[in-house]
Amino acid sequence: MNHRVQPIIAVLIALGAFGFLYVLVTNPGEMAKMAVTVIVAGIIIYFIVKYVMNRNAGSEGAAFKKAAKQSRRRMKEQKAKHRAGHKGRVSHLRSVPSASKPKPMILKKKSQTQLTVIEGKKNKKKNRALF
Repeated sequence: MNHRVQPIIAVLIALGAFGFLYVLVTNPGEMAKMAVTVIVAGIIIYFIVKYVMNRNAGSEGAAFKKAAKQSRRRMKEQKAKHRAGHKGRVSHLRSVPSASKPKPMILKKKSQTQLTVIEGKKNKKKNRALF
């Protein structure tokens, strides 16, 4: 696509670049000071936003962490049980298949995954446009 930059925006970018180069050439110490100030302000804003977002998550975030922890623990237990069942077997020895009748394949049922319900705002109405 052919996007054209509006002339006002192009002039503002050019003036900004010119000002940046001018300050860099005439007073590099001030430029470094401004850069440090901008970086520190950005870090402060980042932590403020992160704090506010975590505070808003509140109990829902805690419920999610609890459910994730339970799920990890359950998966570890299942893996340990699975490994214990295969411990006595020798994997490198195989029986020679018979040429007469092929055995019908038995399909194993997969264990049903256990889902944890996280309590949340269930009475919250959806914001829909009225027609």
